[in-house]
Amino acid sequence: MIEAIGTVVRCETGKVWLSWQSQSACGHCEQGDECGTGVVAKALKPKQNTLALPCDRQYPPGTQLRLGIAESDLLSASALVYLSPLVGLLSGAALGQALSGQEGWTILAALAGAAVGSGWARKRARNRPQQITILGVLGVPVGNT
Repeated sequence: MIEAIGTVVRCETGKVWLSWQSQSACGHCEQGDECGTGVVAKALKPKQNTLALPCDRQYPPGTQLRLGIAESDLLSASALVYLSPLVGLLSGAALGQALSGQEGWTILAALAGAAVGSGWARKRARNRPQQITILGVLGVPVGNT
């Protein structure tokens, strides 16, 4: 199970909206500033993400929740998002080359195949059931007094 921490933005009956910052996988090794990836990770501002999840409880805004997703679900979602456009690109290129044999048409067919693969992946991703689950409550916000 891959876990992350999200903060409740708002909560309505049956649904909770969470936010979290994307974390770089780099910048924590002994190479520090010598690694190009670490330098780029430090230069980029962390991205704020939001997500709506179904829930059966009410959480006050600011509550931190522990979220989890199974490794197999993450792997299959990643394969869907990354491999579908790639397969479309390669199939379109092969088809364009076979039909015309000209470089321009091959490139256009490859781009069209990538677009079809991306559209198919996007449609398929919308129909997938929610795989992220709330594993527990880490803390309720403390008011400023």
